[in-house]
Amino acid sequence: MVITGVAVLIARSRAPLSTAPAPPPKAQPAPPKSLALDSEWQRFRLRAESIYLRTLRAGDRAPLLRLTSRTLRAALEEVGVDKSRIEERVVPSAAAAAFAPKPGRGALASASAAPLMSVAPIQWRIQVPRRASLYRINDALTQGMLLLGGNVIRGVERPGPLAGILLDLRLGFGSQVTHAITVEPSESVADPGAEIAFVVTDLDRSPVKLYREFLKSPVLFSVAIRPDKPEAARVGREVRLENHEVLLHLPMEPKGYPRVDPGKDAILLDLSRIEIEDRITRCLSAVGPVQAVVSRLGSAALNDPDVLRAVLDELKRRDLPFIDAHTSGPSMVEEIGEETAARTFPIAASLDDDKGTAASVRARIKEIVAAAVQKGSIVVMVRPSALVLDVLESELPRIRAQGIELVPISRVAL
Repeated sequence: MVITGVAVLIARSRAPLSTAPAPPPKAQPAPPKSLALDSEWQRFRLRAESIYLRTLRAGDRAPLLRLTSRTLRAALEEVGVDKSRIEERVVPSAAAAAFAPKPGRGALASASAAPLMSVAPIQWRIQVPRRASLYRINDALTQGMLLLGGNVIRGVERPGPLAGILLDLRLGFGSQVTHAITVEPSESVADPGAEIAFVVTDLDRSPVKLYREFLKSPVLFSVAIRPDKPEAARVGREVRLENHEVLLHLPMEPKGYPRVDPGKDAILLDLSRIEIEDRITRCLSAVGPVQAVVSRLGSAALNDPDVLRAVLDELKRRDLPFIDAHTSGPSMVEEIGEETAARTFPIAASLDDDKGTAASVRARIKEIVAAAVQKGSIVVMVRPSALVLDVLESELPRIRAQGIELVPISRVAL
């Protein structure tokens, strides 16, 4: 009792977190700051406040519910779950029934002896990205309740209605449930920092209308330019003037060469290291300054360790990332990239109008968004067409609404 009394005095003298009714302030108050649970003094205040509310103010449980909610929100924010993700439902009748003392017994005794409730006063539904750790979320909520003198009354995992496994928790004090929390992984929720870098290939000045529409589009693109095109340097300058990043679309030997011709200055299997370095230099000179290099064709060259090692060593020396655009078969880019410590990235998806309908393009964009949510950052190859551009621009608000940022290739390749 002495310890409890001291804790109560300190908590009350230090302005408890639950606020009593007060006259309205003259100026607009600032929004409340999140709790900092890493402070020992703050943790002591929270524990003292909880003891005070559960003993001397046991008949009024609304402040205890508010304190518990604030503490749990702070615990979730520490593991990256923003409070805006919490969908809250309050059941006033459940709160009244939960803490009503039994006849002839004190409220504190009633709280420890009451049966487990089926309806919690505070009910939360939290949607998180597929990659979110349910273990970390569970641990954060558990530690928050232990800090207040509460506990996890029940916790189970079961298949989620949207995706993966969901976490179903009942939290409270003793056997009295205060919070029912369901944590659901969802494909529609993006990780903080989820990004898509769109790389446009084969963007020619003809037809001029489509070319200009891509350069002026509100969708952020990086543009890969072929060095063997007569207007490569001019296209590079115009793309930069419109604040898009330029990439070198490096031709590399495919299977079936020479029947399948990759073009002038291609990286071929029978070239020496010096010849490979010279061809890369000529290709870069034809396009101008670039932020990265993306492979063109290359099904043979990307599986030759000696050729690939020479290419990646040269790009590493120039501090240029290499994007592996060969998605239809095996590639040694990742393996040799680790060996040479070069920056390499795969193409995660492609976007074109091969089916010729807006519905098919929208469905593909939905798949791309889901991949970005799951992986965090991805590179997507775009084949220019009026249909693809129209659908992308119409879908842009929905993409941003899911917390996904469209970025230049240099952001992904940091």
